[in-house]
Amino acid sequence: MNLEKILKYIIWTGLIGICFIPLIVKSNYFFPYIVPKTMAFKIIVEVIFLAFLGLAVAKKEYRPKLNLVLVLFLLYIVTVFISSLLADSFYFSFWSNNERSEGLLLLLHLLLFLVVLSGFFRKIKDWLIIFEASFLSSMLVSLFALGQYLNIGWILESAGGTRLTSTIGNAGYVAGYLIFNIFFGLLLFCLRKNIYLRSYYILGVLLQIFVVFNTLTRGGILALSFSTAVFIGYLGFVQFKDKKLVRNTGVILLFAGIIFTSFIFLNKQDNWIKNSPILNRVSTISIESTTAQNRLMTWQSSYQGFKEKPILGYGYENFYQVFDKYFNPQIYKKAGSVVWFDRAHNIVFDRLITGGLIGLLLYLALLFAPLYYLWKWFKGRKTSSRYLIPVILTLVMLAYFIQNLFIFEALVTYIPLFFVLAFLSQFCPNYAEKFFQSKKPYLVLLTIGIIFIIPVLFTFNIKPTSANKALVDALIKIRMQKPEEAYSQFISAIEKNTCGNQEYRIQLGEFVTSAVNMQGLDENWQRQAAFRTEQELDKQIQEKPQQTRNYLMFMRFLNRTYKFSLERLEKSLQLFETAVVLSPTRPHLYNEVGYSQLYLGEHYKSIGNNEKAEDFFDQSVVSMQKAIDLQDKVLESYVNMVMILLVTDRDERVQFYLDKMDEMSVSYHEEDALGRMANSAVYGENYQWTYEFYRELTEIAPDEPNYWINLALSYAYLGQKEKAVETAEKVKSFGGEYAEQADAFIQDVLEK
Repeated sequence: MNLEKILKYIIWTGLIGICFIPLIVKSNYFFPYIVPKTMAFKIIVEVIFLAFLGLAVAKKEYRPKLNLVLVLFLLYIVTVFISSLLADSFYFSFWSNNERSEGLLLLLHLLLFLVVLSGFFRKIKDWLIIFEASFLSSMLVSLFALGQYLNIGWILESAGGTRLTSTIGNAGYVAGYLIFNIFFGLLLFCLRKNIYLRSYYILGVLLQIFVVFNTLTRGGILALSFSTAVFIGYLGFVQFKDKKLVRNTGVILLFAGIIFTSFIFLNKQDNWIKNSPILNRVSTISIESTTAQNRLMTWQSSYQGFKEKPILGYGYENFYQVFDKYFNPQIYKKAGSVVWFDRAHNIVFDRLITGGLIGLLLYLALLFAPLYYLWKWFKGRKTSSRYLIPVILTLVMLAYFIQNLFIFEALVTYIPLFFVLAFLSQFCPNYAEKFFQSKKPYLVLLTIGIIFIIPVLFTFNIKPTSANKALVDALIKIRMQKPEEAYSQFISAIEKNTCGNQEYRIQLGEFVTSAVNMQGLDENWQRQAAFRTEQELDKQIQEKPQQTRNYLMFMRFLNRTYKFSLERLEKSLQLFETAVVLSPTRPHLYNEVGYSQLYLGEHYKSIGNNEKAEDFFDQSVVSMQKAIDLQDKVLESYVNMVMILLVTDRDERVQFYLDKMDEMSVSYHEEDALGRMANSAVYGENYQWTYEFYRELTEIAPDEPNYWINLALSYAYLGQKEKAVETAEKVKSFGGEYAEQADAFIQDVLEK
């Protein structure tokens, strides 16, 4: 086999391998659905690009042409590179993180991928092979999803519950990926004449449509429904307008779709719709829904940020700056609300923030300008298929755009997108053809590539992968209840000094926060672990000084480990002063600094400095009130306030906040909230409130003996002996040691 054939074999193997990347899932990675896919893609692209350079040196016909698609994407990359250089941290703009695995580094690999695709494929049959491979891969992804739908035990469990996530791990990405391949299937159906293959394509398309709907992704369903409706309309009124049966069938399908959709919305309260996940999901599309409201508020924040930097934006991976500065506290609805967004969930605002107006216009041109030349090419030729191919490719780009008005890109959607862009590039104009047909540039690049391929593979792939796996090992050690070994693995991952360190330090901070309160661990080890973690969190802020989340996380860590050093509380106050400038409307910051002020007050009270203690207690109440003022419908903020009032002898205001919660329909009548407030009342030795809370807790959970025990104690401290004895008799009914404790308690009460 000669060199040319070897190089072609490498490229073909790599390109087909890329088609099957969506199937990769590795549980021994942090973010197992994302990181291994990205690592595989980067390694394959690096190898096939080097092989392609060798082919370009050996054969003139494989020297790529500088087409319009390459020019637009290259200009886009240059724009976001400049934007990122002017931003908070170019390092993270370049590398991204494990969760997203995007950044400028992925864009560069996509550029190399585009160069190979647009330069290597010369014939339509080559493109059909790659579309076939992609379609086959999507069929396998769909079969995994079908297995999840049917609850087949040995199939990978869905990461999205009832929403099908297959091997991709995110329902929205599954929908976006399959939409591309649905149209690839239609394209293959039109170009292939074999009846068996056509049957396979149709069945595959129907299966993938079924899966898209069962991802329950509103954006994906809307994009697919719209593009399908347009395609049916095209077939009926243009492609087969002379065939009455086809035309009438198309009209019937369109009207049936409109009527059925209207019927669903008009009857969305009916049980048969509510009981259907798909129909319920579609019928609840509303601007008033929580998801829609959060999107709108995020887009409003994006618009405010865009107005500050309209030309070039903030650079890659820097959306958090805009979101923090213009955070809308209404997004925060409860303790578990998602309040840290790193994307706008909208293709327009995401591009405006990362690259400004220039970046957005270049990206939109990249998506739609090549379609103009595709249509122009087909318009100049009389083909039997008329405009079927340009219609399909136009619709897939529209569907991609529509869905990305509600989500953002990932590698699994980038891959088919760049297949389409590379295919479209064949119809676009070329530039500087004489220069790009010269052998010398490719020989220089090949030489450089051969020299640096090993360092590149190590730096871009092997080293980050090693750190990623070290973190997973740490998480495994935690589950095995080996905290000291887990800590060593965390440090090992961090000391590799990779782009994942921001994520790894977050995990370390959470782990050490819990470890310092574990019984049976050596206190000196706990102290040293807390000290090292504090050093790492200092680095966290030095690396990303504009990210509010880092400050809040650090404050929480300091508040929970201040037993080793009181100075940590003072440091928390200092961090708050910086963080509140970055994000002045985040209730979380005020809640956290409120705890720092509380703990400082308790310290000064313990050493007899009551004046200073009361001053810090007052500050704590003010901070908690600020959190409520920013968002007055969050249970967590009210509970924090009540707890502060109870432990600082300010209980005269407790009833006001309880009444306020009832007035605002913020229900605190649940075990967790009542239990936390009751514990604070016990800590503050406020037995009137322990009685109130435990009385309600016994009504909510009458089978919990500890609630009855605490209620009996409350009666006893309040001097209500008869009630205390009566409640203790209830405790006796639980039997065993509860009965013995109750008898001893009753005797003790009666003797006093």
